[in-house]
Amino acid sequence: MLERLLVSLLLLGALLAPASAAPPARSSAVPSSVAPRRAPIPKIDLYTMGVGEDVVEKFGHAALCTRYLDRPHRDRCYNYGTTDFADPVGLGWSFVRGRAKFWVSVVSPDKMIDLYISRDRTVWVQELPVSPEQATAIADKLHFDSLPANRFYIYHHYFDNCTTRIRDLLNARLGDILSNDSSGGFGATYRELSRSGFAESPGLLIASDYVLGRIGDREPSLYEAMFLPAVLREEVRARMGVAPVTIYERQGPTPSASPGHVRLYVLMFGLLLVLPIWIAWHRATMRKAALLPATLYLSFIGLTLWLLAVLSPLPMARYNEALLVFMPFDVALLFLFEAMRRRYCQVRVSIVLLATVASSIGLLNQPLWAVAPVAVLALLPLALRARG
Repeated sequence: MLERLLVSLLLLGALLAPASAAPPARSSAVPSSVAPRRAPIPKIDLYTMGVGEDVVEKFGHAALCTRYLDRPHRDRCYNYGTTDFADPVGLGWSFVRGRAKFWVSVVSPDKMIDLYISRDRTVWVQELPVSPEQATAIADKLHFDSLPANRFYIYHHYFDNCTTRIRDLLNARLGDILSNDSSGGFGATYRELSRSGFAESPGLLIASDYVLGRIGDREPSLYEAMFLPAVLREEVRARMGVAPVTIYERQGPTPSASPGHVRLYVLMFGLLLVLPIWIAWHRATMRKAALLPATLYLSFIGLTLWLLAVLSPLPMARYNEALLVFMPFDVALLFLFEAMRRRYCQVRVSIVLLATVASSIGLLNQPLWAVAPVAVLALLPLALRARG
């Protein structure tokens, strides 16, 4: 209403001006009395959220918000981590195929904060010390990314997620402030960071050893490690001098970051499946029945990993050294004659042992020692000899 009233008064003044008045001299400058109103300059707030109970909440979250001191109704928070979580099977398959579509959603700060408080997740905020020009550039980019034609992107947990989008946006518009001196190693591999996040999810901990390929054992740079909201928050504090302010602190227990003894439990389970083979090898009784549990275990894991390598375009699934340990062809152990079975197992044991040794001396990257023992113990008695 105020803008309309001012425009109306200006137009009325022009109409009432004396007709004999001489026209003003032409000038490239706009008179101060009719200069266009400057757009308000927003404050830029970085919000980071702690972990929650659900699997998708185990690594935290981040959002970037624009705040207008004189126009709070224009305040907006931009969330790059929006997708359809109502269809977990479809979402999981889209991840496997490298087609997980995420998008930018926009909500008011109050609604966003209320949501994360309701999920009992710690919320921090950092007001970024940016110039008016930088604030405007950040706000323009956020608005651009939220437009229907631009808001969708293909999600990748490490390289293109809700936090990396914010990291890259800030870095590009603040003179590489986050990427300067950030090329050194972070001190932990992607696999180690993943296992820390999945510490309370045994199924995902197991999958991290079997499904996550050799890319998981690369150590990210400090800049790359900012895919984690906690790392981004700390680097903003260190590089911009902005201490995070806690808006809400989680009331429930702090989730554990230690994977515990899951690998030991998996090994023990595998040994139970292998035990019948060793008993039958010494007693020469019920050999075919003894083969069944371990054979199904080896061939099922092999089939799963090999299908992922074929169907998924993701390097983390395609370049997986665990493919040398588990093979779908192991199902043939149930059908081969003794001599052929012995020769097959000799080849398989050799491959697994060579891969494990190569992993231990650094020729291969993955920690195959965590998955190879069960395969070796299942195949070894069959490779040594076959009793009639």
